[in-house]
Amino acid sequence: MNTTLLQCLLVLMVITVLSGCASVKKIAAGRGVLCAEDWVSYDGKTMPWKSWSVPAGVTPRGVVITIHGLSGAKSDFWYLGEQLPLQGYAVYAYDLRGQGNDPVVAERGDISKASAWQRDLATFHALVKRRHPKTPVFWYGESLGSLIALHTAADLLGNWSDPDGIILASPVAGLRTTLSGFKRFLLDTAAKLTPRSRYTLGELAGVDESKIKVTSNSTHGGQMAVTPHHVSAFSLRLLSIIGGMLDANTESAHRLKMPVLFVASPNDVLSSADQIQALFAQIRSRDKKLLWYTRSYHLLLHDVQHEEVVKDVTHWLNRQVDAIHR
Repeated sequence: MNTTLLQCLLVLMVITVLSGCASVKKIAAGRGVLCAEDWVSYDGKTMPWKSWSVPAGVTPRGVVITIHGLSGAKSDFWYLGEQLPLQGYAVYAYDLRGQGNDPVVAERGDISKASAWQRDLATFHALVKRRHPKTPVFWYGESLGSLIALHTAADLLGNWSDPDGIILASPVAGLRTTLSGFKRFLLDTAAKLTPRSRYTLGELAGVDESKIKVTSNSTHGGQMAVTPHHVSAFSLRLLSIIGGMLDANTESAHRLKMPVLFVASPNDVLSSADQIQALFAQIRSRDKKLLWYTRSYHLLLHDVQHEEVVKDVTHWLNRQVDAIHR
């Protein structure tokens, strides 16, 4: 593989190891089934999930569905799961297909089509709504999960099952290093020719993962060394799909009408503060808010300001629920 293509892939690989999905005309939820520990999505795919319930005898004020990033897992939201139920919010989390907890090992690090993540979220959301038919449901998407939430919410717009609000944490609003049209062409072409080819950071230009800072006191390499669900390599088509997702950011942002909260860091390794601010400005929801955490990095719930993040999220949720019940 030539140097130009390696550089192109490297930029997009940085996205995947830290955490396309082109917008579709309409995302529909499948029938799905929610079992004790696994759930069945629209196409029969079975994946793990878990929830954190409010204390016994307490009626939930709302429900929060979490969507993790690439190389992430439902367990990444343990702190939300500990804290939000104490404030009256049940938390639901599911593992993304193609990631480290996918029961089909051969599918880890790969995704077959752009709409799969979106339809999974729409289906899981519908299943949770059936469990809590009269309770407001919100989404909390982190990194890639924020993009899945953004695009799915935009494509569900007008559906009775729309979320009551979405929280985009460490939103991937763009790349600090942009790709030329030629480099992007090389990536997309390679993805079509050898879609299942997989690459790691070490294979792509010799990047040292220990230098990718994801919290104020840890690096991506250090985090992944102790993470059982770590995915070491990703397919070219998955990288191309993420590129399509980024391309569709503006279009999806323009279609959002439900309340939106951004929680972000100006130190994020993926997107600059200017890029995050620009995406936020493109969202046309009347109720939108952007909060900065200047002492933190990409993984906000695992950094020094995690208590502040959850406090702010809780305050925002309370305000949304109060408005719904007025």
